[in-house]
Amino acid sequence: MKILNNIRTKVWSCVAIALLGYLLATIATSISNIRITDSLTRLEAIHFPLALKGGKIFTLFNEQTMHFEGGLITGETDELAKAREHHEEISSLLNEMVQMASSQDMSFYSQLLTLRDAYEDYFNLAADQYMQMSQRTDIFEHTQLLLRIGKVRERLLVKFKEITGQLTETVVNEIKNNKQRAAGNSRLLHLLFIAVLLIATLAINLLANRQLITPLKNLKELIDNFGRGKTVEKPQICDSADEICSLALSFWGMTEELKKISVSRNYLDNIINYMSDCLLVLSPTLSITRVNQSALNLLSYHEEELLNQPANHIFSEYGTGATIQTIFEELLQGKSITNLEMMLRTRDNILISVLFSGTTFYSTSGTVEGVVCLARDIRELKGNLDNRESMSNFDPLTHLPNHNLLHDRLEHTLRLAKRSQKLSALLLIYLDLSSAIIDAGDDTGKLILQEAAKRFLQSVRETDTVARMKRNQFAIILTNLNDQQDAKLVAGKIMQEFHLPFHIFGSGDLILSIGITLFPSDGSNGSTLLRNADTALTEAKKQGGNFYSFYTSTMPTTQTDINSI
Repeated sequence: MKILNNIRTKVWSCVAIALLGYLLATIATSISNIRITDSLTRLEAIHFPLALKGGKIFTLFNEQTMHFEGGLITGETDELAKAREHHEEISSLLNEMVQMASSQDMSFYSQLLTLRDAYEDYFNLAADQYMQMSQRTDIFEHTQLLLRIGKVRERLLVKFKEITGQLTETVVNEIKNNKQRAAGNSRLLHLLFIAVLLIATLAINLLANRQLITPLKNLKELIDNFGRGKTVEKPQICDSADEICSLALSFWGMTEELKKISVSRNYLDNIINYMSDCLLVLSPTLSITRVNQSALNLLSYHEEELLNQPANHIFSEYGTGATIQTIFEELLQGKSITNLEMMLRTRDNILISVLFSGTTFYSTSGTVEGVVCLARDIRELKGNLDNRESMSNFDPLTHLPNHNLLHDRLEHTLRLAKRSQKLSALLLIYLDLSSAIIDAGDDTGKLILQEAAKRFLQSVRETDTVARMKRNQFAIILTNLNDQQDAKLVAGKIMQEFHLPFHIFGSGDLILSIGITLFPSDGSNGSTLLRNADTALTEAKKQGGNFYSFYTSTMPTTQTDINSI
């Protein structure tokens, strides 16, 4: 047949057979896939969100119940307020579920509507009665009312659990049905493709031996010669309808162009090597495939020592909140990272702060080729920033945190104490030292304050904070205390340290006064604790010094400017 004169038409005939079979398989499968897609859409838009909301409501309702009971037992209005906050979220979720079920004319609509009304009735009853009972001293006189509320709650809990189970079961059934449909489609597609493959194989085999195998062997020999560095001869001029011969001619033309391109590549390599920033190229397996001269100079490596090494050989985490593996996995997924502070490890195991940027690069086919990384040395910049931070947050004489940093650490300590349910203590300490010596900048005064700072640090743990507030006043934050006795032991240890001589000319005997407050009993925030500690310190001073005093609510309050403490 004249229609099959050249290779292109013969190959396309085989392709047409394969495409026809593929088309039939695709049409048959698409019809079933449309049904699966509709079902999955309904599952994603309706059933799954309903199941999630049902589970969340069940959890919120249990938490609300605990807040109601906690408010009743402790009498704290905060617990009842939290229960009301849960009510707003539960009501909102129920309304969303009712609206979602209504829009789809689902069988759950009537159940959800009834459940919403039952929950509103329960909440109105419980909120009102728990509030009244929490304000009275004897809750046992409300036993009958509590039993009534409890029965309503249990019925409502059963309903929540029942409808959550139904919604979950619906999701599970839909998933099972879709899996069965998908399995059936997959079997059908396999059979159709096997048939197409057999037909295409037979047709191609008839043409391959004469029209393809021999010309392709010649082309392979041409490519192998080029790979070995041999001169590639120009193929003989052939009929333009002969695709393989045309391909051979194109390949020969490509080799001629590569001779010109190689000059440009050398030029690009020179640019990369003379970059001031470090450049590293990683493979998809996160091994180093290329590194420029700036990186080698910074890290004190030779190129052969880094090539094919894993990325974590030189990269280290530093304040990123994620592991090196996670960072590079995100890059391989197509995300770009710009100006992230990281650390590079040198050959001598020294960590260098760098500003890291990375991006993924792809082949022409769209597959991931690797990751291009740029790193800039920021040690000098960080040193300047650290100096600025040190000047604003640390006392230049004792190198202790100043009042600015103390306020920040105190708030951080209180947040941790609330979560861990541990006690914390704040100590304000006054050294009865001549103000004239300090103001005049006398060396004796400076040495005394520096020695005092050392003794404070020796008296506490590494996890505690010692700060110089102003002049001859210091503060200590104690964390993770079991009881008041722990704070008393620390105060006693400080007193013992200051009974030892200072061996500084002109220091004499120092008089120490300490005011102590405890969290949470003496205050719920840093400002209150500082104010109460100052009150306790005033009381300790009245005792003549060398005395520590715990804050009590009976102490006379003084108007104190917290910012001046």
